[in-house]
Amino acid sequence: MEPMSPDPASALLGLTHTRAIIDLAEDAIISINHDQHMVLFNRGAERIFGYRAQEVLGRPLEMLFPDRAIEPHRQEMRNFENSGESARRMGEGDKIYGRRKDGSEFPAEASISRALIETEWYFTLILRDISRRRLAEERLRASLREKDALLKEIHHRVKNNLQVVSSLLGLQSRLIPEVATRKMFQESQNRVHSMALVHELLYQTDNMSAVDFREYVADLTGHLFRSYGVSDRRVRLRLDLEQTFLNMDLAVPCGLVLNELVSNSLKYAFPDGRNGEIRIGLRMNAQNPGCLSVADNGVGLPTLWSTKTLGLRLVRILADQMGATVEVHSEGGTELKLNFPGKGD
Repeated sequence: MEPMSPDPASALLGLTHTRAIIDLAEDAIISINHDQHMVLFNRGAERIFGYRAQEVLGRPLEMLFPDRAIEPHRQEMRNFENSGESARRMGEGDKIYGRRKDGSEFPAEASISRALIETEWYFTLILRDISRRRLAEERLRASLREKDALLKEIHHRVKNNLQVVSSLLGLQSRLIPEVATRKMFQESQNRVHSMALVHELLYQTDNMSAVDFREYVADLTGHLFRSYGVSDRRVRLRLDLEQTFLNMDLAVPCGLVLNELVSNSLKYAFPDGRNGEIRIGLRMNAQNPGCLSVADNGVGLPTLWSTKTLGLRLVRILADQMGATVEVHSEGGTELKLNFPGKGD
């Protein structure tokens, strides 16, 4: 039995149906022959480029690109023809631009494919106008820049306000004759400074969500040594700190804890001008338990932790706030550790 010949009416209906589907696409669908002359130009292409199909069919595809993009387009086509691929994305990043009938240009995303029909290769370009997306992205970037600038300004003002508070405490302390009371004001100044320093570092960096704690520790300890008039030649500072970035929820309480512990060592661990060493260690990451430790090789403070001083009560309160446990050792000096839970704890 001989195979039935195709029904011309059915074939025409199939072509018409396929063309209707192609014309429903919002993207431009453009087919070209091997000479890169257009043989298909759907309604999406008409809307995007402003040409009627009758105006472009049989003409070179390059008329739809800006002059500066013609040679890169030719190279792209040569690479595609030699690649053996059946389809690929065209261009990289911002390199694809189309040119409308009125001469205006627009950014685009494009892909190209090829098919062998009878004995001739045909290439089909699918192109999308992304002007609105680019505009939305630029507006979003502008909004983020504005918010970054606002956040920087907030950190700057908070830092300035805290410095004003610190200065007021300093001025007030000069009017107080009692040495013990003046020291209390000095301690309060240092606590305020430890908080102000967080905002200062956030203001100075591009990452306003986290503080480089290594830099923070170096700045804070330098301030405390100067504040208590202790030479780094008499009391050596050793830092063993992992590169760690802490968010505000951890940076401020960790800074306050560090302020209290280093201050205690500078005030009490090395009486009568003796030499010594303070060691600060930090290990904190998302997977393993973290630890912040401050240790000295001074005279040891076996009873100080049990007293009701504000500073040490503050350390306990801040440790609870951060979900950390406190560990104290007083053999051969004093060491206090804050142990933080790991991610899975």
